[in-house]
Amino acid sequence: MRRLVLVLGAVALVLGSAGLARAEQRGDVISTGKKFKLSKALQPEGTTVLLFIQGASAMEQEFRQELEQALPDSNRLVLQVVELKRMKSPAAKQFGVEVTPTAIVYDRFGREIARSSKPDGIRAAVRVGMLMGRIHWISEDDPKAPEIYGAPPQALRRGLPGIVKTFSLRKDAFQLFMGMSRIHFSDGFLKRREHELIAAYVSALNECKF
Repeated sequence: MRRLVLVLGAVALVLGSAGLARAEQRGDVISTGKKFKLSKALQPEGTTVLLFIQGASAMEQEFRQELEQALPDSNRLVLQVVELKRMKSPAAKQFGVEVTPTAIVYDRFGREIARSSKPDGIRAAVRVGMLMGRIHWISEDDPKAPEIYGAPPQALRRGLPGIVKTFSLRKDAFQLFMGMSRIHFSDGFLKRREHELIAAYVSALNECKF
């Protein structure tokens, strides 16, 4: 009887560990090769990584796990997994995937940002998607950004406030906004740091992150 209890306990421990491992996986398998609607896979108002791998490949499953750990933990990012049984699967043809692993990254508007088989390329595309706002604007990585924002690429990599980027599609409005900002925060009766303190206090009262 005691031996039976020990065996059952060991089985429960193994099953519990397996369940925990599954729970820690962030990516959901949405297809095993069949066609599917992209719109149902996309993260609403967020960034989506659509990862194609060979389901039977231990190496590609390891790639998936490493990617899951490398991606930012955010409710605005989702990893969706397509486990292929063969490269001629309908889902592979639907998305033009010829090799695995391949990740296709989509922005909040369902537009393809990039596709890559390299973790660095995937993370870079995810960064672009995460920086994108709810409205169309010119992101820091856009080739036109240095001209629009009047700053070198190195400075833009640190990121810009969303309130600034909302003016990027209207260069004239952006220049007026920045001119007003310079006047507002210039030293005068009050020092700039005092202007900043007042602005921060008013924003806090209005529950505004800006």
